[in-house]
Amino acid sequence: MKRIGVVGLVLVVAGCSTVQSKDVRTSGISATYVVTLPDGADVANVSASYRVGTLTFIELGDGESVTSSGGGKSVQLKHHKTAGVTDYDGQLDGVVSAGTEITFDLQRGSADESAPASTVKLPERVKLTAPQTGTTYSRRAPILVRFASGPSDLSSLVTWAGDCIEPGSLQLEAGRTEVSIPPGSLRPVTGTPTPGRKPATTCEVSITLTRRTEGTLDKAFKDGSIAAQTESSRQIISTP
Repeated sequence: MKRIGVVGLVLVVAGCSTVQSKDVRTSGISATYVVTLPDGADVANVSASYRVGTLTFIELGDGESVTSSGGGKSVQLKHHKTAGVTDYDGQLDGVVSAGTEITFDLQRGSADESAPASTVKLPERVKLTAPQTGTTYSRRAPILVRFASGPSDLSSLVTWAGDCIEPGSLQLEAGRTEVSIPPGSLRPVTGTPTPGRKPATTCEVSITLTRRTEGTLDKAFKDGSIAAQTESSRQIISTP
């Protein structure tokens, strides 16, 4: 089958664009696979997206599909398109055990090479036990972050974000289950304020702990990434 360039085929929406898969060989695709274990739910959320370049997404055609499987479960991912971003997602119910291997299988029929063997193993789950949701913290005081988890040789990342502060993060080496965010780490937003509107100095801030592991993409792809992550978040109130 003749393959033609994507120029002229794209539909530009909000800075992103979409091209039909029949115009792109598997060897030219950048694949992104993500498995997320949400806080407090016995489910693995699985997602897939395919791109040419940075902002050109690929939409699968007739006879093509992407399936995710692991822990004795399997799901065919469903197509979604929002503001020019095309992706595929689904859920694997009850698949949360550390070390479980998750496989993504892209089938392209007879038109091109399939990519059935992108794999990643689930990390040990994490659950924040401090801070408590709704607690108020001054930005002049430390914030103790503590979490529960089984043994793991993976590092973890603590991040924070809110409307009145600049986003930030702290890396925790493997084996640690607590860290203190130092006073002054949550810095007030320094952007240009909206005319006639006083910038907020107090707001809700999300404290999120993430543990992430990388997997192996099928060799049929040009490049990309595959990862599994576990997250736990708490919302606090940040004051000056």
